[in-house]
Amino acid sequence: MTDFFISYTHADREWAEWIAFVLEEEGFTTKIQAWDFRPGSNFVLEMQNASEKAERTVMVLSPDYLNSKMAAPEWAAAFSKDPQGQDRRIVPVMVRECQPKGLLPTIVQICIQGMDEEDARAALIAGIDMKRAKPQTRPQFPGSATAHVEHKDFPGPATAMARRVSVIPALRSRPTDRDVRKFVKDGFAIIRNRFSVNLGEASQQDSRIETDFTEMTATEFRAELFVDGKSKCDCRIFLGEMFGPNSICFSEGRSTGNSANEVLTPADGDELAFSAMMSMGYSDFETKIDTKRMTPDQAADYFWNRFVAPLAHR
Repeated sequence: MTDFFISYTHADREWAEWIAFVLEEEGFTTKIQAWDFRPGSNFVLEMQNASEKAERTVMVLSPDYLNSKMAAPEWAAAFSKDPQGQDRRIVPVMVRECQPKGLLPTIVQICIQGMDEEDARAALIAGIDMKRAKPQTRPQFPGSATAHVEHKDFPGPATAMARRVSVIPALRSRPTDRDVRKFVKDGFAIIRNRFSVNLGEASQQDSRIETDFTEMTATEFRAELFVDGKSKCDCRIFLGEMFGPNSICFSEGRSTGNSANEVLTPADGDELAFSAMMSMGYSDFETKIDTKRMTPDQAADYFWNRFVAPLAHR
């Protein structure tokens, strides 16, 4: 049995992966489409198997989830096993504000929308804990004379100094080498997951399409798309090598050498972003975003659009 089945829609895939990763860091086992439904498997049967064999189902709640026709059967299967909530088989985690209807409002939710990562992680772990939510320290005595005393600033020099300091804007610091390295590695993971998911969905959308996704190493993978059995899109994406460890390279075709048709490197500036070295702004996708300052998600979409570009010229 799996501890948790993560039920989500494509719009909340990043939230679902973050939740699954946190749960596995805590020693739980999870089943999640992005990691466990491999190309060639039957999506519907995988969903049915995952929902049946999981002890509990995490619902990644958002407006998109509530509007999804595919999501309802996933949590309904868990609800039918525990309609009174005694075993807490359904764990709703609200990541974006929404208004659940029907049976869902009766199930206590874990709300992490609007929180920073540390608070969201703490709320998630506390919420899935089956124990009582008793605080570790004694709550403040409600009748304390100091409980409702309004704090007054000391009118002397200390307060004046505090006011002078408060007008200074917060100083910004540039990302460290460690920050940049982690950003690039996390970006590569997002690109790899995007290709894996998109290839699986492409083969389901059109019976003429077959796909292949091969992880060569932890820092390299190959993707290929066939139409009517003929290879139409083929690429190798790898981390580092050509331009040092902080680069992600996209190489078209079956080349195995250190050559690339596009390279992503960290953009200059105080904010972490990806810059495409060879982008010329010719494609429709490149006109919609700034390819010199891309988020990891935009970088994944940029590589995917380069990968499937041959399909537009068949």
